[in-house]
Amino acid sequence: MSVTVTLSFRWPMGHRILDLPGAGAKCTNIHGHNWIADVELPNDDGVLEFGEVKDKIGSWINAALDHGFMVHDTDPFLHYLNDNQLKFFAVPKPPTTEVVATVIAQHAEKLTGVRPFRVHVMEGYRNAATWYDG
Repeated sequence: MSVTVTLSFRWPMGHRILDLPGAGAKCTNIHGHNWIADVELPNDDGVLEFGEVKDKIGSWINAALDHGFMVHDTDPFLHYLNDNQLKFFAVPKPPTTEVVATVIAQHAEKLTGVRPFRVHVMEGYRNAATWYDG
């Protein structure tokens, strides 16, 4: 038997994804979503405390992502964000929902010292991606 704890985080953030074909081409436009991330961490030994984990991950989300813009580090819009001292978080891949889930998983592990079991991210109310340990 295994025990996990799950914490939910919500924040607004903008992004755009260049070069998507078909219906996804509309995502080239600058737009935003209300994001939700459920971070599930193993806690078999019972050492994780909800408040501490919530503060660590939540503080990082507030500082790095909340009311900011996630941008591919090759997107020319990055220069505008930087030149105007706007809040952004650059990533080495297009900022898809899958990338957001991966980024949160990586930072959750750094911040808590525990590798997440799962990070489920909702982009708005329709689209979701789940990062799994494995």
